[in-house]
Order: sequence, then structure tokens, then C-alpha cells
Amino acid sequence: MAPRHENENTNQDQGQNVLHCEETLKLETILPTAKALVFDCDGTLLDTMPIYYESWQRTCDAAGLSFPIERFYAMAGMPVIDIFRILIEEQEKADSLCAEECEKQKKLHHADVEAEGRVAGPIDVVIDFALKSHGNIPMAVASSGWRDHVLTGLERVGILKLFDAVVTADEDDVEKGKPHPDIFLVAAKRLGVDPGGCIGFEDADFGMQAVHSAGYLSAVDVRLLTMYPRNVEKRQNLER
Repeated sequence: MAPRHENENTNQDQGQNVLHCEETLKLETILPTAKALVFDCDGTLLDTMPIYYESWQRTCDAAGLSFPIERFYAMAGMPVIDIFRILIEEQEKADSLCAEECEKQKKLHHADVEAEGRVAGPIDVVIDFALKSHGNIPMAVASSGWRDHVLTGLERVGILKLFDAVVTADEDDVEKGKPHPDIFLVAAKRLGVDPGGCIGFEDADFGMQAVHSAGYLSAVDVRLLTMYPRNVEKRQNLER
């Protein structure tokens, strides 16, 4: 066996730093006391945000609504129809626009984007953790997305079978969407676990707020994981 060079040891150490960022270490500390894990879908398990914004752009352009990308990420986690209601009210378009119709148009534009071959791939750093946890602890998905889209996306990347429950904001059991805690409370109930024993995984401020409001044991912000897709530059710097 050839001896390892000094720079190889350094790269290995840096790789360990990548995997063991502060948010991961926090998770490893609290995991032994957890009774269930609940994951958001869009932006947490699936890298849907770039193609979602494309369908938002097409819908808002057609409707004459302004929705900059910074606002899109700031409102991430909120149900689509609630976002449209806010935009329509803020931009005084209530006389000409209906949130329900805008949502229908967005579904059509989203289908067009996917028909063009742009579909969401997995967020490996989160899915790897779910795969390791499968069979050891109950797990659920709590998503503000449309149920058919969420199920299709999870099935497409082969992880739907990992979860004991999937809760979406368009279900009757979910009275209010994120940032309200309803969806996370329903997820805990379906798993048969007290909310105080659950860990929630989120990529959005409204989602993090919902997890905390639900009284979960902890909220993991996946955006802080070094291997998260939008942390590519940080990862590359560590690997040099």
C-alpha cells in the first residue's frame, strides 16, 4: 500500500469538517433523544426551488405581478395560494386577479417547465441522513407543496418509501399553512409521537418558525449544512 501524502491527510481532515459542520453536530447531539423526524420537501429533500421560481416568474409575468427572487426565497415555505393573496393585496390587483385562478395558472406553468425536461433532483446531504435513519425512527414529510407534486417528486428520486406519513398543506387536516404550526402538528399526530419528541428539518424561515411554534424538540436549518446545494462555493473552498 502506498503511503499517504501530507496533502491527502489534509484533504481527509477537510472532508471531515465538511460533514461535521455546526448544524450537523447539533443534530448528532439531540438525535438520541428524538422520537421522530419530520422533513420539509421543497428545498429540503428535493432541489425544487430553481424550477419553482421559473414557474412563479412565468405566472407573475402573465398576471402583471412583481415577485423578485429575493422575495421568493423570503416567502419560501408558505402555501402558494397564500403568497398569491399577499401579492395581489400588496399590489392592489384584487379587481383583476383571483388567487385561486393564479394558483391554477402556476400549476400549468410548472407542468410546462417539467415538460421541458427540468425536474428537481435530490438534496443528497439531507437524503443521506434520511436513508441512514430509515427503520430506526419514524419519519414523515410536511410540505407546503401540492400533494400530487410532492408524492411524484419523492417517488421520482426513490425516497417515498422512506416515510411513514406525508402531510401537505392542501389537506383538510391542515387549517393554516406555514409559518403556522398546523402541518408539523398533524405530521407528529400521524406518526403517533408527541411534538416535543420530533426534530424538524427545514430550508425556509417560515418553516423554521412553524417547527418552533409546533413545540418540536429541535429545528434543523438545512441551509447551514456545508454540503447543501447553495453552499457549493463554501464546499469547494474547503476541498482545496
